[in-house]
Amino acid sequence: MRRLIALLLLPALLGQAPGVKPEGDSKARREKLLKLYRGEAAGYAIFRDSGRREQVELRPDPVYSWTNPIRGGEQDGAVFVWTCRGRAEVVGTFFSYPSTGPRNLNHELHSLSTSVLDVARPGGANTWTPSAPGIEPRPIPGAPSPAGSPAQRSLQMRELTRGFAASSEDLEEKRWELRLLPQPLYRYESTDPDVLDGAVFAFVTSAGTDPEVILVIEARKAPGSSSPTWHYGVARFSDLQLWVRLHGQEVFTASPIPWDAPEQDPKQRYRTFRDRGIPPIEEEAP
Repeated sequence: MRRLIALLLLPALLGQAPGVKPEGDSKARREKLLKLYRGEAAGYAIFRDSGRREQVELRPDPVYSWTNPIRGGEQDGAVFVWTCRGRAEVVGTFFSYPSTGPRNLNHELHSLSTSVLDVARPGGANTWTPSAPGIEPRPIPGAPSPAGSPAQRSLQMRELTRGFAASSEDLEEKRWELRLLPQPLYRYESTDPDVLDGAVFAFVTSAGTDPEVILVIEARKAPGSSSPTWHYGVARFSDLQLWVRLHGQEVFTASPIPWDAPEQDPKQRYRTFRDRGIPPIEEEAP
C-alpha cells in the first residue's frame, strides 16, 4: 500500500499530478491549434461589394478562444473578426474535435455587414456566398443619445446589453439560458461617416464557452437622420434553436439546422460546415 501511495505521489513530487499532461504540452497544443485556425481564417478573401472595391480585412489574432467540454467530443475553437473602416463586417469561428486523436475541422461564419458581401476561398472545397446583408440594425427603444467620449459610449453599450437575454434549445430539447460575456469580442470606432461607435458582444452557453448568439450594438445614423442613435443587430452563431429578447419581448428567433445541411440559411448570411479531417495534433511535428 505504501509503495502504491509512493508511486501515486511521485508524479506530484516531479511537478505533475497523476494523469495530467505537463503544462508545456497544453501550451504547445494550444499554439498548434491557433496556428491552424489562423491559417483557415486567412484562406478567405472578402469584399463589401461585388465590384471588390472595399476589402474586408482579417484581424490576424483571434478575439476570443473557447472550449465546449460537454458537446461534440470536447470542442476547441477560436473566434476571428474581419473589418472594413474599423467596423466588424464578419465574425467567424474555427474549431476542431475530439480532444485527442484524428480531429474534425469546422468553419462557422456570419456576416455582420449591412451590405451584401462578396466572398472567395481560393482552393477551398467549401464556399460561402451571402446573398443579403448580415444584420438589419434596429433602434434600441428608450436608449439615451450616444455620449461624447469613447469611454462614456463604452459604458452606455454595456448598460444597453443588460436589456437583452438569450436562450437556446439543444437536440435533446433541453433549454439553456445563455449568458452574456462581460467584455465585447471586439470594440471599434468606425471611420464610416454613418457609424460612430460599436461593439460585438456574445452570448455563450453553460455547456462551455462557445458563442451561440452575436449581439452588435452601434451608434449609427438611421436613414435620413443627421445624428447617430443606438441600434442593435442580432446574428445566430449556432445550429440550435435560438431566442433573443429585449426587455422581455422576443425580437429574434432562429430555427434549428440539421448538421451539415446544404440549405442552412436561404440567404447564406450564416454558414457552418465540417471542412475536413486532420491528423492528431499531438502527433504533429512542433
